[in-house]
Parts: sequence; structure tokens; C-alpha cells
Amino acid sequence: MLRNELGAFQQNTISGHDMSVKKSVTGRTAAATPASSPAPQTEKKKQTDQTRETIEAIAIAFVMAFLFKTFQAELYVIPTGSMAPTLYGRHKEVVCDACQYSYAVGASQEIDQESGIVRDRLNSSECPNCRHINDIMDAPVFNGDRILVNKQSGGYQRFDVVVFKNPEEPHVNYIKRLVGLPGESIRIRQGDIYSRRADNEPWRIQRKSDLRKQMDIQLIVYDDRHPPRALLEAGYPERWSGATLVTENAVNNADQTVTQTLAWVPEETPWASSSEDRSYAISSNDGKQHWLRYRHLVPGQDVWREFENTGKVTRVPEPSLVVDFCGFNAFSMVNHSVSRNDYDDSGMFWVGDLTLNSTIEIKSATEKSRIVFELVKGGRWYRCEWLPATGKVELFLIDRTIDRDQAEPVLLTSIKSSAIGNGTWDWAFANVDDRLSVMIDGSALDLGAAVEFDQADASIPSAADTAPAGIAATDVEAVVSDLVLRRDIYYRNDTMAYLRDDQSELGPGFEPSYQVMLSEIPDHSAYELLNSLHSPGIYARRYAEMSHQQLEEFGELFEYHLQSDEYLMFGDNSPASKDSRLFDYYTRPLRGEYSNRFAVREEDLIGKAQFIFWPHAVPFMNGGKGFAVMNHREEQRGKGIVRGEYPMYRFPFYPQFSRMKKIR
Repeated sequence: MLRNELGAFQQNTISGHDMSVKKSVTGRTAAATPASSPAPQTEKKKQTDQTRETIEAIAIAFVMAFLFKTFQAELYVIPTGSMAPTLYGRHKEVVCDACQYSYAVGASQEIDQESGIVRDRLNSSECPNCRHINDIMDAPVFNGDRILVNKQSGGYQRFDVVVFKNPEEPHVNYIKRLVGLPGESIRIRQGDIYSRRADNEPWRIQRKSDLRKQMDIQLIVYDDRHPPRALLEAGYPERWSGATLVTENAVNNADQTVTQTLAWVPEETPWASSSEDRSYAISSNDGKQHWLRYRHLVPGQDVWREFENTGKVTRVPEPSLVVDFCGFNAFSMVNHSVSRNDYDDSGMFWVGDLTLNSTIEIKSATEKSRIVFELVKGGRWYRCEWLPATGKVELFLIDRTIDRDQAEPVLLTSIKSSAIGNGTWDWAFANVDDRLSVMIDGSALDLGAAVEFDQADASIPSAADTAPAGIAATDVEAVVSDLVLRRDIYYRNDTMAYLRDDQSELGPGFEPSYQVMLSEIPDHSAYELLNSLHSPGIYARRYAEMSHQQLEEFGELFEYHLQSDEYLMFGDNSPASKDSRLFDYYTRPLRGEYSNRFAVREEDLIGKAQFIFWPHAVPFMNGGKGFAVMNHREEQRGKGIVRGEYPMYRFPFYPQFSRMKKIR
């Protein structure tokens, strides 16, 4: 729900499974309307707090009055999580017991959106960093982000975040990311957006022109600054370690044929790790390239159960493919699971679009010194090579889809950077949307079109994709730290089919008899993908067969052909968003509208989301939970959803400045 939260301004709410907006009127923010008084304060402190609050209120009112006059803007509250991680709806913020990683988990499913009554309670969630199950039953719950929407936009661009009237219920507003423009045809392939304007044109991948937007919407794969220390001490292997590239034999269980694959295996190297400060130091002068490699070693629940029961880890893990796991959706509830199907929360689709962040300290470098960053996607290996002595940065492609063993690096482009000599720099190397990008200390290098690719063929994962990121050093004394691996949004290829009783596709003027949701693979095949994540060759074959089966049977239902006044809107939280993919057919003809069932008409656009001006406030005291000033209304008290009272608002609190930011 989008609500205007200041003064007597109009209040709007985006409500429903994926943020619908209903209108009402309010005078104050919910957080500023306590049901009972906070703990007693000294008179001096009261006066100080009142003065501060008065100054803040005047400042905010002045700024918002200016904004309203200048932009004709409106303020809204986000209630649900279909735009996470860009925008949070009602949610809980969790610090993992095992790795201390902080993450958000959606909580809008707990309540009825119309009445606000608690129907169920979240009781646990899965950490996206280490996959430990955390008890979150009593964790504080927060309302969604308050945002500013510019209703006088000068034009809508692809990947803008837009508020619009829900095509199914025009009195309700939704907020999504614009992915398809008027007159285009859009399709999703392996999580990416492709478009074209004519049937005789090739499909082109669509990229986010603003690299900061690309970075902002990514999700965590692994943050090495937050390891599950107790699990590692019990014998579970580190994800980052020295490694070497070897050739392995892979046996096809179906026909017992043997193929050779390239894989990274741990090996003693000059890299010395510090488990305490999570740094990796190297001092070498032997002219060799020494690799520090990330292997995707995700501890499953069987590993965590054994550790928690015995304090030991005896299972030998195998690295797996990076998938579209989303921690915001990974929770369980007291009475039921709320996943759209049994597999959404686990993630089941391979994601090859990755970003590697790191801090590199150069202590001693010569003209021979080299630092190499590498990302793997299928048979294509991408490298960023940095020469610290001169600041030169070179980008290479090793295309092993043509010749796996003999492939040589091909220089794509070269550029001079300001990272010269001894010093410390923050690096980000990304392969997202078939484009390489490099940022140093937050500034992007201008790499030009040479690092953009239009790949006609689909990417096929290999064993190397279970170790998709690495850093190599040659003839240098350096320290690497702050290693973080993230992934791009993976848009799931879900759609709705509206059919007649004879199973045939709808034609113009026909009324559907029933509807069915389709995904890029048949639902009953999901377990087969999940069970093959440790065997990339098997995964690739199964995924190709399943997706081909869906396309053969349903064809162009997986393509979206937009008219001259139509737009396509997707949620950033693709597994849990009702968006253009899943809009229905039934209601529009009843209103005399005959736009495509998946489309949003230009006349229904309301404005661009501009700024998160008030994320939830942060409570303090009482162990960081503050003190309850109002509890939720709850149903079914006798059925186990209540464990003590369930606070709706907490006091005292302070503003969360870190999430007050421009919406990208």
C-alpha cells in the first residue's frame, strides 16, 4: 500500500500480494501515533527531544511543501515485497545467529491487507548468506518504505520504477519496474530481458545504462566478511581458498559416456588467509599466476542439523551452481508455507550474471606485477587484468565454447585508471546483461562497446560455474579483503494461459473458460533441477529439455507484444511478484477495455518513484527492540499463532539514514 504520511496530504497505499494502492486520509505517520506513553524521561531530556522533533518536523514539512509545489508529487507507503530488494514492504530485519549477516525477510503475508489483522506469524527464515535457519517469531516487524513519487514525469524509460493503476482493479495502484516500451515485443531468456520491434529483427538484450542502478538491485550470493565461524571451525571448508584448474572426467549416468570438464580444486598456494579479519595476503616473485578462488559451497540443512546435533561436520560438500535464491522470500509460518509453489524459496534457476567486490591493498609492486579478477558464465570466462605499477586495466574474453582446452585470452579493451602504485582500492568487476563493467572506489571506468556482447546462443553451465569467481596475483605483495559476490535479478519466465474448454488458445472475442499459470519449466520437473545443481552437465541437459518442452507446447504465450500505448511491468522480486506476467484477462472487457492482458496502458501511468524519504525507523534500548507502544490485532488465539503480544510499533527509535536514498 502506498500512503501519504504527512499532514493533511492525500494518503495512498499500495496493497495486495504485490503492492496495490488504495486511497484514504490520515493526519500523522503510524510511528508517530503511540497508543501509550513511553518510559518516563527527565524534564531536560523531554525538552531536548521536543525541540529536536519540532525542528525535524518543520524541516521535513518545508522540504515536502517545496517538493509538492515543484514536482506535484505524492507520498506512498510500500506494504509488500514484490519490489525487494529495491523497496521493502512490511518486513522483519534479521541478524543471522550463525554468520551475523543482516538481511530482510518479507512479513506482509502475516496480515490481512484490508483489516490489518494478523492471520499467521513468521516463525523462521533462511539466511541468504550461510543458509542457517533463524528463529524470527519475536523479531520486530516494520512497515514498508515511505517513498516520494513524481507525478509530472518527463517521460518513462526502461527500468524506471513506476506507479500505475492496476489493470485488474483500476482503483488500486501498483508499483513495478518498467521493462517493456510501446510497440516492442519482449521475452525473458535465462533471467534477462530481450526486446525487438519487428519480427525480422534480432532479439537484443536490454541493459541498465546506469551502473549504480545495476549494482543497487543485486542480491547477495556470499559475503566473506560474515562467515559461519562455528561451522568452519567444525570442519566445513572455506568458500574462498587457493585453487588450481584441473581436467576431470564426468560420467553420464544415462549412457555411461565419459566427458572431460575443467574444474577448480583446492590447492596449497602462496595465499595466506586470516580467519580473524577475513583477509588474504600474498607475496610472490616467481613469475607464476596464483589463484584465490570462490567455490559455491552452500551448507544444506542436513549439514546444519548434523552440526547443531553433534557439533561436527562429517559430510563432504560439493560445490553447486549459483541459483536465484531470494532470502526475502525464504521463511516459514506457524500454520502454513506461503510460497507460490514448493520450490520458489529454495531457488532453482542457475544465475550466471555476477558481480565481484573486493578491497585490494598493494604493498609492493613492480612492472611485472599483475592482479586478475575473473568471472565465469558457461563456456565464457571474463577477466579484468590490472597492472598496479602503471594503473593500466585490460579486459579479456576466454571463449571455451569453441575450444575448451586451447582457448587463449582475447583482448577486448584497455584503459588507464587512477589505481597506480602502492595503496588501497575498492574494486567491483561485473558480468551482467552480457556486459562487463569495472568500478574503482565507486567510479565506473568507460570501457566502451567492446565489452558488450549480443550472444545468439543460450549459456550452458559447466563444472567451472561452481567456482565462478576468482582473483589471481603475479609478482606482487598484496592483501585482498571485503570479498562479496552478488548476482543480478533473475526474471522468472512465468505467464498466464487463458484457454477454452477445448484447450485451444484464445482468439479475439473469445471468453476464457479457465486459466493456468505456466513457468519456464513444468512445475512437476522442479525437483529434477534442484537435484542436479551439483552436476552442471546434468542440470544443463534437464533445463534445456524442460524449457524446450514448454516453448513447444505454449509458444508465443511466453512473448509479450505491446501496442503503441502499452507498457510491460515486472517486480524486482520475481518469484513473489504478481506483475505483467500474471495479470488476468477477465476484468478488462467488463469495463470496455481490450488492451493486452499483460499490458499497462499509458493513460494508467501515475508517476516515477523518486526517493525513499522514510524507511522504517530503528528502535533502540531493550536489546535493540525498543518498547511496544501498540500491539497487532490477532485472530485465532487458540491455534498457536501467538507467542506473547505482537508489537506493531516500538519506541524509542531513530531515523534510518542509510536507506534514505534515490530510487534506481
